[in-house]
Amino acid sequence: MRSTRILPALAALGVVALAAGCAGSAPSGEGDGPVEITYWLWQDDATDPTWTELADEFNGAQDDVKVVLETIPLDQYQNQLVSSAMNGTGPDAARSKDWWLGQFAPQGAIADLTSYVDGWDASDDVVDSLWATGQLPGEDAVYMLPHQYTTLYLYYRTDYFEELGLEAPRTQQDLLDAAAALTGDGRYGIDVRGGAGGQDQWLAWMYAGGASVVDDSGEVVLDDAKGVAVNEDYLRIVTDLQAAPPGSITAAFADVKTNFVEGLTGMMIHHPGSLKELQGVFGDKLGVVPIPTADGKPGATLGSMSGNVILEGSDKKDAAWEWISWLSEEAQMEEISASPQGQLPVLESVIDTEAYSSDPQLAVAVDAIPTAKTWPALEGVAELAAKEWNPLIQQAFQGEISSQDVLTKMSDVLR
Repeated sequence: MRSTRILPALAALGVVALAAGCAGSAPSGEGDGPVEITYWLWQDDATDPTWTELADEFNGAQDDVKVVLETIPLDQYQNQLVSSAMNGTGPDAARSKDWWLGQFAPQGAIADLTSYVDGWDASDDVVDSLWATGQLPGEDAVYMLPHQYTTLYLYYRTDYFEELGLEAPRTQQDLLDAAAALTGDGRYGIDVRGGAGGQDQWLAWMYAGGASVVDDSGEVVLDDAKGVAVNEDYLRIVTDLQAAPPGSITAAFADVKTNFVEGLTGMMIHHPGSLKELQGVFGDKLGVVPIPTADGKPGATLGSMSGNVILEGSDKKDAAWEWISWLSEEAQMEEISASPQGQLPVLESVIDTEAYSSDPQLAVAVDAIPTAKTWPALEGVAELAAKEWNPLIQQAFQGEISSQDVLTKMSDVLR
């Protein structure tokens, strides 16, 4: 099995033409052998062989379809996939994030998978709420097959909290009070992560507080009264409490994790991807709880799906479906979820296994799956996340614009 990277010259042009398995190309062997399909993916850990092993297993288990993997670095992936999907030179199937769908589906660049899903034996095993991650707001069609999921929660230092006689925060006011109490003598409450990727931490707070990005009809409501109030509390960590460390309003995740690991902060919002490392660092001094909600009752957090799509320009959609649906069956789901590439499985049968129920801290993330919400699949989400969110939230942290103004500007991008 081969794994190639796209030529830099072609990548710079945003155009990729693949020799084998491209949309519109003839099946391998001209009907005498398996239908060859091309599958694009990124790898969080480029040294991990799991994806190649899965492709070899799939190709060796049947003679009808042969999948060829094409690996692209994540920092180039979205632009290349968007360009290729629009000009019809892309793969047959591809890995995709949920919030990219707004760039693909409305333009007819990816296939409607609803009929495939309806005839798929494993469809009832998928956590029901996760089908929404592959849909456009207000629509029923499924454009992305769920595969790997994650939810955000709150890490905290139990020893710091015990030192101050604090309980783990359940409400957002609890968190604000704890952040204030923790701050002093060179220590701070929590990072606000106003730099790269910070929009996910922020949206987890917004969802937990009861805010919404869109309503049931798909209309943007981020800047309604509820959203403004929840956002104002988040801004207060900096503007009022001064409970975030220096540089937090431009910090990316590496800075946030370093601050937590080195003891500069007492709380950190992230997902289970950090769990094993932090358990190794802190042992029983590490606590994990759901993102605090407005009233302390169970609520939502941000979830993020990495799923699979089929390109509309492919003339091998049936073969492509055989591959992506096989990836989401139980045995393969267990294998990828347990690998360095893995997140949380999307199948009930895998979630119920001991691997995901024996660790109570991991169970916090698993238990959040049914009520977690993702970024809606709006075309403007990519622009907001990649360009506009950082400068806007940084202005708000510095008191240059109000909570209402910053959310209205964000909402205008989404609208």
